[in-house]
Amino acid sequence: MMTLVNRLRTAAHLDRLRILGLCAHASLTVCELAKVLGLRRELVGRHVRLLAKADFLCCNEQRRWSSYHLKAGGRDGGLVQLLIDLLPHDDGYHKRDLQRLEEIRDARSKGTAC
Repeated sequence: MMTLVNRLRTAAHLDRLRILGLCAHASLTVCELAKVLGLRRELVGRHVRLLAKADFLCCNEQRRWSSYHLKAGGRDGGLVQLLIDLLPHDDGYHKRDLQRLEEIRDARSKGTAC
């Protein structure tokens, strides 16, 4: 029971929920997440480490820089997917984050991303 409580506490932060929402759409580096969120890389790195430790994110080290994506299909019965489904998709933060994500994808395709 305490494991679930701790995982929910980890997710119960605006910036961490925004990170989960973004990682539901793409595998992103800390640098890319920081650009989208408008936060310092150090802070985003801390949030990402907490989310990975709580088993919400996986690290993909096959790219030049480590990137993170949702850990789907875990033993928790889909808690991370439930959280993603509960995100208000008409929220101003979420809309702005997805718009900035598209800019990051464009930069990545041009080779000018982080």
